[in-house]
Amino acid sequence: MLNMAIKIDELENTKTLTKEILTALYEHKLLKIFVPDTLGGLGKNLLDGIKIFRQMGQLDGNIGWAVTIGSGGNMFLPLFQQAVGEMYFKPEAAVISGSGKPTGTARKVEGGYIISGRWHYCSGADYATTFTMNTINEENGEMITCSVNRANVTIVQDWQAIGLKATASHTIQLENVFVQDSETFQFDQIQNNYNLPVHSFPFLTFSESSFFSLVIGMAYSVLMKQQQSLSGKFPVEHSRYQLVSEKIQQAQTIINEIEVAFDTRVETLWQQHTQLQIDEQLLQEFSQFCQTACSEITNVLQLLMRYFGMEAVLETSELSYAWRNFCTASQHAFLTP
Repeated sequence: MLNMAIKIDELENTKTLTKEILTALYEHKLLKIFVPDTLGGLGKNLLDGIKIFRQMGQLDGNIGWAVTIGSGGNMFLPLFQQAVGEMYFKPEAAVISGSGKPTGTARKVEGGYIISGRWHYCSGADYATTFTMNTINEENGEMITCSVNRANVTIVQDWQAIGLKATASHTIQLENVFVQDSETFQFDQIQNNYNLPVHSFPFLTFSESSFFSLVIGMAYSVLMKQQQSLSGKFPVEHSRYQLVSEKIQQAQTIINEIEVAFDTRVETLWQQHTQLQIDEQLLQEFSQFCQTACSEITNVLQLLMRYFGMEAVLETSELSYAWRNFCTASQHAFLTP
C-alpha cells in the first residue's frame, strides 16, 4: 500500500515520522480510515480497517502505530457538532491525538471551560492537528472530555521507550486554556450525520481489536527479520539454519492459528453489531482472548530471539528494531494481563 523504502536509522535517530512518510499517509488517507468519503476519508468498516492496521504493522512498527492511533481518533467524529467535526476532520492532514486519562482540571466559565493539566503518551504529538483529553470538573467532579487546537498545546518531548521511538508519544500540557462548550463532547451523544457503522461499535472492543491486529502484523515483521538474518548467516544446508528455520516455521504456525481465531471472533462481533444484538459475554471473552493471545505470541517470539545472540539487542540491527517495536506495542494496557 505504501511503496517506499523505510529508513530505519532515520526513524530511530530523529524519533519522528519523516515528511515523506506523513505525505504518503495523507495521500492514501491512512489516518482517516474511519472517516466518510464526504470528509476525505476511506469510510472503512471495522474488519477492513483492522486488516490495514495489520498490514502497516508488518511494514513498519512506527508507521503501523501511527496509522492505528491516527485512525482510532476517527471514532470521535460523530460526537462533535457538525461544524466542529468538519473543521477537525476535513483537512487532508487532519490527525487527532490525545489521552483518555483524566489528568487535568476544568473550571466552568461562560461559554465553556478553562482547562489545565498534563497528559502522557499522546502518540503523533509532532503532527497532530487536534488533541483530545479528559478533565475533571472542579465544581462537581464530573469528567469533561475536551478538544483543543494544536496551537494552544505545549508539547513536552519526553517519549523515551525502547521501541516505537518515532511515534512521538509525548506528553502534552495545557495551562488555563479556554475550551468552548462546542469543543467538548460525550461518548453517548451523536451530534452530526457523519457516523459510520464502526462508530457505534463498543469502543473498548474496537481498541482491543485494533491494537491486537496491529501487534499480529508486527509479530510477522519480527519473523520476517529473523528469517532474513538466518539466511544471511548460514547456507540452507547448514544444521544451524535448519534448526532455527524449523523453529521459525513453528512460531509462524502458532501465530497463524491465533490470527485465524482472532479474525473469527472479530467477524462474529461485527456481524452481531450490524444486527444490533451484540453479546456482552462475548465482549468480555474477547478481551481475555486478546490479552492471553498477546502473551502467547510474546513468549513464542522471545524464545526465538534467543537464537540470534547479540543481533537481538543491538539497536543498529533491523531484527532488534522490529523486536523492540513489537515489545513496546504489546505492552499497551488493552493487551496486558
